[in-house]
Amino acid sequence: MFLVLLTVAGHAQISISVQEPPAGIVQKRQLWNLALINSANDPFDVVVGLTLIDLSDNQPALTAYTRFITLNKGVKQLKAADIEPVDYEYASPAFSRLSDALMPIGNYQACYTVYISGKEEKRVLAENCIMLDVQPLSPPQLTMPFDSATIQNPWPQFSWLPPAPVTLFNDLNYDLLVTEVRPDQSAGAAIQENLPVYNVRRLTTMVNNYPSSNKTLDTGKVYAWRVIAKNGETFAAQSEVWTFRISQDAPKKLTPVNGMYLDLRNSGAYTGKAIIQGDVLGVRYYSYDKDHEAVIKFLNEKGEVIKEIKRTIGYGSNFMEFKLDHSFKTDNTYSIELTDLKMTHYRASFSVSK
Repeated sequence: MFLVLLTVAGHAQISISVQEPPAGIVQKRQLWNLALINSANDPFDVVVGLTLIDLSDNQPALTAYTRFITLNKGVKQLKAADIEPVDYEYASPAFSRLSDALMPIGNYQACYTVYISGKEEKRVLAENCIMLDVQPLSPPQLTMPFDSATIQNPWPQFSWLPPAPVTLFNDLNYDLLVTEVRPDQSAGAAIQENLPVYNVRRLTTMVNNYPSSNKTLDTGKVYAWRVIAKNGETFAAQSEVWTFRISQDAPKKLTPVNGMYLDLRNSGAYTGKAIIQGDVLGVRYYSYDKDHEAVIKFLNEKGEVIKEIKRTIGYGSNFMEFKLDHSFKTDNTYSIELTDLKMTHYRASFSVSK
């Protein structure tokens, strides 16, 4: 009984002090900036265990165990080189794909445990936990439309630069938000308070076109926009809020005669031929793919491509309008064709009346 009490008393004299990394970029080796304090007279051979918990789902992202460390009386300041090799076990794909020392974006709890022997025996001497906030050095940077710009195109193209460093992200994606700014509001307040006129999620590219199928932006209003960067579903950083307006001289949206839109259908299905009046062709296409850029092809009766136009295709219904120029002769039959991401062709046939 005396020996057991002596052993427990000795164990109680081991403590651990962890140096918390500053918020921002965190390297994996910074997880091991800690000090072990032995207040007993006898030395101990210990193993330090680490469990890193991702606070987005409260699940372990990784566990790790050091080699055996001899603790003499006093303070032993540790760093990564003192405890290698470290046995890492990755529970999260975000960490298992890391080839470098940078930790993925997110909020974590790092819990340290000091064991008197190997990790199998689980004889705990000391425990301590700290919080980690891993953030990029810089948020996304907006590029176009320029801040406070007046633009001609009522279907603007938005572009931005990624947060840095990109290597912090294993599933980098963006949310784009556009909203109207009322006369009594700041741009920041409008983004926070108003319903969006355009909101698209999980973009994987840094360019996005305002869909022609959406309501045309009003030339008499100011619009604010922001980009939010995420790692998977975890918020990482957000850009500044910029504004723009549409010029009073902006071109009007093309409108097919009688509001008629042709349905693009699987090229294996018979769709017949539509007669187009006027010089505007309207096309409707339903996409099951994520947002992407597609090439719209126009073919003549011989199947030869006479024109190609790039358009951004969004998930769901896409309404597109095309100006028919001198390339399209009356009473000739033409086809318009689109290929989805599964390489399935969708087509409609038409001719232009006099």
